[in-house]
Amino acid sequence: MKKLIILLTLVVLFNNATAQKAVTRYFPAAATPSNGNENLQALLSAYLQPIMEDYGSVLNSGWVNTAATHKRFGFDLSITMNTITAKSSSNYFVPPNTTGLVFQATTANNDQAPTAYGPTGEYPTFQFQSGANIGRVFLGADGASISEDIPVGSIMVPTIQGGLGLFASTDIRFRFTPNVTISGTELGNWGLGIHHDIKQHIGPLKALPFSLSVFAGYSQLKATTDLSGVYSGTDQMGEAKTTSITARLLISKKLAIFTFYGGVGYNSATTNFDIKGSYDVNSAKGPGNIDFNLPQGVVLNDPFSQEFKSSGVSFTGGLRLNLGPVTLNGDYSLLNAEGLLTAGFGFTVR
Repeated sequence: MKKLIILLTLVVLFNNATAQKAVTRYFPAAATPSNGNENLQALLSAYLQPIMEDYGSVLNSGWVNTAATHKRFGFDLSITMNTITAKSSSNYFVPPNTTGLVFQATTANNDQAPTAYGPTGEYPTFQFQSGANIGRVFLGADGASISEDIPVGSIMVPTIQGGLGLFASTDIRFRFTPNVTISGTELGNWGLGIHHDIKQHIGPLKALPFSLSVFAGYSQLKATTDLSGVYSGTDQMGEAKTTSITARLLISKKLAIFTFYGGVGYNSATTNFDIKGSYDVNSAKGPGNIDFNLPQGVVLNDPFSQEFKSSGVSFTGGLRLNLGPVTLNGDYSLLNAEGLLTAGFGFTVR
């Protein structure tokens, strides 16, 4: 099971590395006579915002596929794949106003710049308006075209997860993705949750043929990318760390080999993205993706740190197929006008 998770994670790591390494193309924005750091912060925040917010949404999905809890020492173990379908508006952003620097267009003649979700090969162009670099034009970052590599969504996080029945119709649940490194990026996640049957406490509902429960869970994802090789410097890396919390009311009904389940809940997540190390920014990518030397460069130290938050009410509906101890499930959730898909398979012992 761990080997399968590692194989599935390769897609996630490739796209995460592509998005994170592209940020270095915006570093020349700091080479203005004044407010260079503010320029860089504003451009990178807009470029990264959609994907950083969606990490938290993905982590909060796929925790449970039934409202029923286990008997004491009953357990389940499964592999799930959680993915989010980003809004089309997440592919581009309107570049913010910058000091000594003006946005011109993209190489596709678009009046907006691609985010990390945006298309590959579309580069926004910026021109210096003051200082020694005046008149020079450089290309910012294109997108990673993530949805082309993951057709059903834009971020996919494969996860091993399970649950164990303890007492009083209460399960403890866990999830994790083993740390994997590829193309200079390491990614892993883990989470803990508690699942409790509340129907047992509601007298009039005890005898009714459905399950009703509550769930609360905490997840954490960390991804680090080696950013060296573009500019000289030391300790160069990008680090994204997401923490997420979810609370849900769940209901399910078993009919023969099928279990229909649904729920409503509240999700909250915070992602911190930091670019660490020192960077001697003495060149940039010009038209045609040709490198040119900046007449006036800039040395950056720990150039970027930003917190991205997302929260909202989610609604979920799904179906589980019970083939003896083997289970297959799929569900769809709606959160802030974005769709989240979960698919999983595993086994369970009541």
